[in-house]
Amino acid sequence: MCGIAGFVCKKNQKPPSKLLARMVKAIRHRGSDDEGVYIKDNAALGHRRLSILDLSASGHQPMPDTSGKIWITFNGEIYNYLELKKELSGPWQSSSDTEVLLKGYKKWGKRTPEHLNGIFAFALWDAHKKELYAARDHLGVKPFYYAIQNGVFYFASEIKALLVAGIKTKPNDKIIYDYLAYGYYHHTNETFFENIHQLPAGCFLLYKNGKLKIERYWDLKDRVLDLSNWSGGKAAGDFFHVFKDAVCIQLRSDVPIGVQLSGGFDSSAVTAMVHHIVGGQKNFRLFSHVYSDHKDKEIPFMKALAKGLGWKWEYITVSPSDMSDLAEEVLWHQDEPFPGLPTFGLHMLAKVCRENKIPVILGGQGGDEVGAGYEYYMGAYFLDVLQNDGLDRMYDELNAYGMLRSISDEHAVLRFFINSLSSYFLGGTSADASSFANAEVLSRNFIKQSHHERPDFEKPFESALQNMQYRDILYTKLPRILHSADRAAMAYGIEQRVPFVDYRLMELGISLAGRHKIHSGQQRYFMRQALKKIMPEYVLNAPKRAVPSPQRQWFKRELRPWITSILSSKSFANRHYFDQKKILAEYKAYTEAPIISHTNSFHIWQWIHLELWLRKYFD
Repeated sequence: MCGIAGFVCKKNQKPPSKLLARMVKAIRHRGSDDEGVYIKDNAALGHRRLSILDLSASGHQPMPDTSGKIWITFNGEIYNYLELKKELSGPWQSSSDTEVLLKGYKKWGKRTPEHLNGIFAFALWDAHKKELYAARDHLGVKPFYYAIQNGVFYFASEIKALLVAGIKTKPNDKIIYDYLAYGYYHHTNETFFENIHQLPAGCFLLYKNGKLKIERYWDLKDRVLDLSNWSGGKAAGDFFHVFKDAVCIQLRSDVPIGVQLSGGFDSSAVTAMVHHIVGGQKNFRLFSHVYSDHKDKEIPFMKALAKGLGWKWEYITVSPSDMSDLAEEVLWHQDEPFPGLPTFGLHMLAKVCRENKIPVILGGQGGDEVGAGYEYYMGAYFLDVLQNDGLDRMYDELNAYGMLRSISDEHAVLRFFINSLSSYFLGGTSADASSFANAEVLSRNFIKQSHHERPDFEKPFESALQNMQYRDILYTKLPRILHSADRAAMAYGIEQRVPFVDYRLMELGISLAGRHKIHSGQQRYFMRQALKKIMPEYVLNAPKRAVPSPQRQWFKRELRPWITSILSSKSFANRHYFDQKKILAEYKAYTEAPIISHTNSFHIWQWIHLELWLRKYFD
């Protein structure tokens, strides 16, 4: 896990070494163990190393092949590198996975990523062809940004490295409108910075003689199979096998590993599988973050899992002042908008891991997408049941959902049903199906200049539930989760591994029939069946809970002075995005509302975050 940067100049143009040095310095936090550069012909590659596999100097990057004509700078991990070593011919100069990429390229060329299981973003300079070849992992766990300016192609792990290279940019109002009006972000290859793009997940690029070509090597919709005839036992069994293998190969490391526990099903499942594979806690550390002055409903589940497995559990506490005190630092590391308070917890947890010399941590990100675990998936599932099994069966499933969650009010169940249908048809909602965008406070001029129709994401399947999973995996949910997790961990030189984001699990999860994902109101059904022998029952069968963030309460009370100072500032008034009077009135109504338990606070976070982001990067 590292940081990469570089550029390719025009033919016969010598790359400036000082420029490369500035770019590499901008991402030094991503790798504190080593630094390297390669400058030859019109190409420049830079690298910051975080040593995970092969801690010796043999893993130094940029790394050449045996001919010295092919050089690579690589960020990430190839989890199946040992299997690939058996397939590829030696001799081997190191025990690193980087060398596997070099040999893989010589054998498979641009199709190399099709053979990889891992999280990766790399750039490879082929001096024979005078061509840059770069690729990004299947789901986009690792970042790869690029820009073209004055005939020079620039790339980096983080946008800040492109900014110090002198890329001319300004706020991308098209993306900002999607963010503020529809609640979408990290849903496209454009970024919040105009002229700066990201290589799409599952793609590779070729850059030669000033021409850029991007091709897809993995397409999720083409990998979905018809598994409608599978039994429940077959679904659970295959999931268990693939999930176990995903965790197993992600435990390959030459440094200590920690596990990140949120209390939810997915991180608990990862912890339980680690316990099952290694036979106990061994030398693994189990970390969580909790919130001060808040009745955190996840704590009992964290304690139950740790006690049930016999693990020692450690946690840190996030307080309201952490959000205001760390806002500028976290914003700088994230580069672009992120989900709010939970991201601060991830940053603080990563810092603790670094202080404890644990440079690798496993997390549960991606499990909801695999198992259809978000509550708003229920509306799409109900549509499928209605279409395939009729109205009576749909009512049975809807009532089962209400009973499982102890909702006796039929009107409340109906409201949820309507909201979850809105999530399917319109999107832009939180996990509990509540809306987190408020376009009514945008300025008339901004709307007039930037308005466009809501992005219409591809729906390649007949199943509404599969279409929602597909949308979340590729556009509206997983990309922003992975962005937040990577920047939070790498801010302190920590490698974040995400077993559920193994592309095999994504393919399996979306392929399974709806009845295996949701059964009698219970979501992730096949996952629960698969893991019932290795997870404590109290955690295993707990219903899905909204993210236990006190952001709603803190924005109402503890953080009110901080938020008010931002929203009432002169700089905020001068932005062309908002109607400040409406914003202040809306926030005042929010703080004075007697009940906020069902009120989403993300729109308030959008306002203050955008203002702080503009101050940081453009004022």
